[in-house]
Amino acid sequence: MAALATRIFAKASVETIADFETFLSVSLFCFGGLLVSVSIIVADKYMPGEWF
Repeated sequence: MAALATRIFAKASVETIADFETFLSVSLFCFGGLLVSVSIIVADKYMPGEWF
């Protein structure tokens, strides 16, 4: 991932690229959690029973 970021941001510092990679990791983690939450809400409409 660092090699790709280095190609895209050729003049960026190492710290900036590390910050960008951290931001990207956190955002992907949050997106995964949101996707799981929405899929549970949608599945609750079509699957009978108590989930919680």
